[in-house]
Amino acid sequence: MQSIKSYVDGIDIKEGMQFRTNCPSCGGKNTFTATREDGVVVYNCYKLGCIVRGAVNTGMTAQEIRNKLQPRDELPDQEAELMVWPEYVVQPSAEHMLHKKFVQRWGLEHEDLMYDVKDRRSVFPIRHEGRLIDAAGRALDGAIPKWFRYTGAADVYKRTIGKSNGVVLIVEDVISAVTAAKLIPGLTGLAILGTSLNVTTMQYIDGYYKVVVALDRDAVSKTLEFKRTIHAWTGKDTHALLLGDDIKYMNEDDMNNLKKALINEVVY
Repeated sequence: MQSIKSYVDGIDIKEGMQFRTNCPSCGGKNTFTATREDGVVVYNCYKLGCIVRGAVNTGMTAQEIRNKLQPRDELPDQEAELMVWPEYVVQPSAEHMLHKKFVQRWGLEHEDLMYDVKDRRSVFPIRHEGRLIDAAGRALDGAIPKWFRYTGAADVYKRTIGKSNGVVLIVEDVISAVTAAKLIPGLTGLAILGTSLNVTTMQYIDGYYKVVVALDRDAVSKTLEFKRTIHAWTGKDTHALLLGDDIKYMNEDDMNNLKKALINEVVY
């Protein structure tokens, strides 16, 4: 294990950033991650059967300590935000009728949204540790693609209202993630911004004690596959919720089954 710690100690990771590569122990492809926070590098291999995990205290530079102590609004721009809004993505106004109808349709009046005037998209900002890293834009007039990523830096979109209750609901689209969070305060709605799970997705799941997978109604086999994969990778209490309709449509039977799944009355 000392050799792994020496390997980690030699990785150049900036404060607050993450490093991913092949595992130096088991050789797993892209399964080894290391994250540096407050001068401590936490490392882990997500390949099933590999026991490599731990932490190395690398300390902080004087500049990193100064940045940590500075108020957020006094930090340099590159530290405050990792994504800069294009000039055509603006704060919504009353004249943006397509956006207004979209917000009313899905009950998004209290969400932090932007509007893309060029492509006519309602835009959901994606932040990590308070910093803007990406955004997901939903086309409002049938444009292709329906969902557009502005930087591609984010693998998931998360929404929680209030203090987390330790349960994460895996859904396919951003609106369903918001809907789930609004329905059950404390529940985290997590939308997969792609077609498959990856190592980074597993890291986002790692902070919860229970996982419920509830993908779209036409993705039953994918829902069951995600359940098996998440359980195999994380060992967490994982369930599949087979929907009659997408979460965002708030089908009464689906909502009742979701609440039951949270207390283990519905298990697949």
